Amino acid sequence: MDIYKKWACQKMIESSQSNIWEGHWACAVIALTNLLEEKLVPAKLEDLIHKNLVKIVEEHANEQQYRINKEYEDFPAQMIRLLVQNNHACHALGHDLIYTFYLLSMLSRSDIPATAELFDAMGKIIRSFAASGPGYVTVNGENIVIDPDGIPNTGVRLQLTPELVLDLLHNFQRPLQMEMGDLQLGHILTHGHAIVEMKQAYRHYVNDNLDSAFCTRINLLTYANSLEKNQVEFDTVVTETELNPLEPSYWEQALAESRHGHFYKYAYSYLRLCRLSGRDPSDFRVFQRIL
Repeated sequence: MDIYKKWACQKMIESSQSNIWEGHWACAVIALTNLLEEKLVPAKLEDLIHKNLVKIVEEHANEQQYRINKEYEDFPAQMIRLLVQNNHACHALGHDLIYTFYLLSMLSRSDIPATAELFDAMGKIIRSFAASGPGYVTVNGENIVIDPDGIPNTGVRLQLTPELVLDLLHNFQRPLQMEMGDLQLGHILTHGHAIVEMKQAYRHYVNDNLDSAFCTRINLLTYANSLEKNQVEFDTVVTETELNPLEPSYWEQALAESRHGHFYKYAYSYLRLCRLSGRDPSDFRVFQRIL
């Protein structure tokens, strides 16, 4: 797996130099390696997942290989310091935290060193996300930017746990056309998952101080719902097939259209949260809303 992990490190570096959104593919690769290493999927799927890995690195090739020179000391603590500086900001849908979580989770389970070049790249990415604003939401068929500081506060204060993130994913109501326009439920899943894992792995650094941006996002989405005129809920939509990441058909579909790597990250976050919470991932109808 090291070849894919080094590829992900280099992809983060190169995305900081050109297009920060290309870091999605680094996260996608790490999600797939985590799925395999943590045995979150049946063994019968391993070959298909490897095919997806090969496809990603071939279609989104790096210009160079990851240069492993002197290791950057105290990389996790320094990365978290950068995050906490903006812990109240509702910027870029939580991508700053999501990127950091994936990278730290990968480095923690391998012997691959984090270099100064990688740290500098991640710092640049985090600052770019901080400058990118809160991201758009789809309301009445239009993608609009809502200032989270300019809307009524619901007073929601959450201390995120694996159970709570899953409950939010299952129970948060969004009209179908809104979700098709902006994929916010998937961000609830991946952002919430990243916070939960970071709080468990680095509790001495973060405690609950990463939760506030997530709460701001939920408040913003609740407000956006109130502006939507066409309230067509997901429950009224019947799909012909159920996309289940524990079945080959899911990964065959991902090979055909990975949807910007979302197939990979969403599957990993959902299955990982189910394991952390002790829940049986047997009904994927709600999960399918985010695809």
